[in-house]
Amino acid sequence: MAFRVTLASRLAPISSPTLAASHRLLSTAALKSESYHLPLQHALKSPSRSQAPKKDPYEVLSVPKNASQSDIKKAYYALAKKYHPDTNKESDAREKFVQIQEAYQILSDDQKRARYDKFGHSTFDGDSPHRNAGGGFPGGGGFDPNEIFSSFFGAGFGPRAGGAGGAGGMGAGGIGEDIQKPITLTFMEAAKGTTKNITVNSIVNCQPCGGTGLKMGKQKERCPVCRGSGSQNIIMGGFNLSTTCQACGGIGAAIPPDAGCPTCDGAGRVEKSKTLQINVPPGLDNNARIRLAEEGDAPLIGKGRNGDLFVLLNILPSKTFRRQDSDVFIDATVPFHLAMLGGHIRVPTIDGDVELKVPEGAQPGDNIILRNRGIQKHRGQGKGDQIVTLKVGLPRTLTDEQRRILLKYAELVDPNYRSSSSAPNPADNPSSHNPSSSSPDANTTDNTHSAKSEDKGGFFENAFGKLKDRINHARHNDEEEDKKKQGQAS
Repeated sequence: MAFRVTLASRLAPISSPTLAASHRLLSTAALKSESYHLPLQHALKSPSRSQAPKKDPYEVLSVPKNASQSDIKKAYYALAKKYHPDTNKESDAREKFVQIQEAYQILSDDQKRARYDKFGHSTFDGDSPHRNAGGGFPGGGGFDPNEIFSSFFGAGFGPRAGGAGGAGGMGAGGIGEDIQKPITLTFMEAAKGTTKNITVNSIVNCQPCGGTGLKMGKQKERCPVCRGSGSQNIIMGGFNLSTTCQACGGIGAAIPPDAGCPTCDGAGRVEKSKTLQINVPPGLDNNARIRLAEEGDAPLIGKGRNGDLFVLLNILPSKTFRRQDSDVFIDATVPFHLAMLGGHIRVPTIDGDVELKVPEGAQPGDNIILRNRGIQKHRGQGKGDQIVTLKVGLPRTLTDEQRRILLKYAELVDPNYRSSSSAPNPADNPSSHNPSSSSPDANTTDNTHSAKSEDKGGFFENAFGKLKDRINHARHNDEEEDKKKQGQAS
């Protein structure tokens, strides 16, 4: 007589003669259904049978406070199957089953869960100051009748729930829950697109019974509570309210004793692992989601379409490329002589290396844009650009010849360079008159410094020597041209 006692415990806080009469009517009908294996929704929606202190729903489902909806659903499904009173004959199985479904009713609803986290079980009591009021309801203490019946018969199994009469995914119009699956991609896989195989666990219809919950050759019988109509009419405080039958979830039928499918224990649903191949289009960014329609969970009860599978992309950073929308950014180091004289270098792109023209006189930090060398635009046509930021590489050492040429360049651009940078006269250094006054360490240090100084000039001399040669060559050509003109004039 779980149905009768259950309704009594939920209706007890409400003092309404009309409601009490309706409750007795339902309870009488429920007496006749005691021996039936009612569908899973009957147990899923059965509230507690006693007024004893209620347990923490997180503790009942053995999930942490920050558990996701997917974790809560999986924990509930496993426990509900374990303690289903039609398969578990332990004396406390029914009581545990009721506690499990009560806990799931709270935690599967984001609003109820938030209220519980803030106020505890008192938020669902009839006299709780934290309960939402619905003014104008006769005899209800300010309660909203829609809220009351929602708490009686449930609001479904999460935000994707649907179906007639608030059955929420238990009737023919139910929708399964969505599944979210994260995968990791490299930068290039996301930029160019790829194909991945993923494995997910989802709730599916039981194959042996086809989702009916019945043994082969067995049939459901008319629900003794609603007499096959799938709905119940209740008159409360002047309101004539119609709601989905609590016993059969609006199906209008129940599973007779010993007729339940042994594979799914009469639930009609099992959890199954499956592997899917997904195509990742080029251009998707980090945290993007790919939707695979109806690859999520089947409705827990009744018929309806499956939920969706959402694949969440986690894209690893690249050591070479950086990304902003569809544009790609890289740094390229240019040799000193190319920065001054101009030239070409090879730079990487997502489609392979290309030749980049460096203009004469390029400066560190200059940006060169390679049009349409970026990432495919996910929404729209064409590709983004690649922006190359130049860095000028300076030589650390110079040969004697390079240093000599660089010194010549320095004299050209700064006539005072040699006099300001020339070494001091040894005669001015008192220590130079006494060779023994210099320690071996000092000599070693001086030699090292001299060697480094000699080496540092070469690369610069070579680069700027070429520049000087160009200038001198141009001047020589101009002088020869002037002489020819003067000879012709004479």
